[in-house]
Amino acid sequence: MQENDITDQLQQQVEQAVAAEKAITIVGGNSKHFLGFVPQDDSAGSNTDTDNVAGTDHVAGNSEALTLNTTAHCGIVNYEPTELVVTVRTGTSMQALNQVLQDNGQYLPFEPPVLNTGTIGGVLATGLSGPSRPFSGAVRDYVLGMRIINGKAECLRFGGEVMKNVAGYDAARLQVGAFGTMGVLLETSMKVLPLPEATETLVHELDTELNNAPLIKLMRQAVPLTAAAVVGNKQYIRLSGSQAAVDAAKKQLGGDVLSGEQGVQFWLSLRDLTHAFFNSDKTLWRVSVPEYADALTVNGDWLYDWAGAQRWLLSDEPAQTIFNAAEQAGGHATRFSVGGDALEIFQPINGGMRVLQQNLRSSFDPQGLFNPNRFHAEFNTPQV
Repeated sequence: MQENDITDQLQQQVEQAVAAEKAITIVGGNSKHFLGFVPQDDSAGSNTDTDNVAGTDHVAGNSEALTLNTTAHCGIVNYEPTELVVTVRTGTSMQALNQVLQDNGQYLPFEPPVLNTGTIGGVLATGLSGPSRPFSGAVRDYVLGMRIINGKAECLRFGGEVMKNVAGYDAARLQVGAFGTMGVLLETSMKVLPLPEATETLVHELDTELNNAPLIKLMRQAVPLTAAAVVGNKQYIRLSGSQAAVDAAKKQLGGDVLSGEQGVQFWLSLRDLTHAFFNSDKTLWRVSVPEYADALTVNGDWLYDWAGAQRWLLSDEPAQTIFNAAEQAGGHATRFSVGGDALEIFQPINGGMRVLQQNLRSSFDPQGLFNPNRFHAEFNTPQV
């Protein structure tokens, strides 16, 4: 794996931008450019190939913005497999990191998407987790520490390489899912786990489409469940753990076995959005709701992941219609397709939560230079 520390160079670039009061566009592998507001004249993110993912974030619509690329800041800083912790620079590609972990019989349990040029920085910035999310935990649950450059061009370190109790804000985990609006991510320490001894995927046909009731019942049982999805009229469940536990659960649950590489590829296609379902001209939405929520009354095509807690929707319905339906179900929606107005990408945040997040953002980036408009553009205007 390539090793390169360009902390000083990145810090100097931020210092220059702060002095000139110039917006900073943070770019990694650019594989997730389709997430968040991407102005049409944004040359840093004009590529509309959703397989070509972004590293951290990017532009605010300011053609004069300084583009800060993190991909050269790469490599593993510290990794001792027996300690189950890896410390890595954020420009490191997901493919390279996964390979190192796999070579040592370990993995990232939250199964982050691997989108070609994607980096671990992009995973942290967008907060994306794969099919195991409801069973193993989210990205932030595995973050132990973080180094960043804040909006004053200061290098800061939060947390460390061990699990411990934290009083007040866990500042390292606050960076996860912030789309780079609170700092340039330099490196992270994360907990890793051993690969499971055995894995099997079972398939059951349902009487009706998009019925997640059997999955909710299944989650209450003592079986080694690590993924659950409904596609069309078929229910897919993944069992992982010791060979004995997987064999016992397979015998108990029955169903068809999606064996070997077929099972592996199915879950990878959901993780990386390469499943045939996602090949559509309709707008793609990610709707996050409690897994027990009823079906949302929005026209379109649906796919349930996370046992129904993550619902993918292909629809041409207005953004507000989808936001309203998600809110009524106790969740929120995010547009995953390029295009649309800045205020039609993320579920609007109002009230006390908006004030809290605005205050957090301004404490890390007082001038609002990092990726303005990219994430929750309403934060750029004062709360009234």
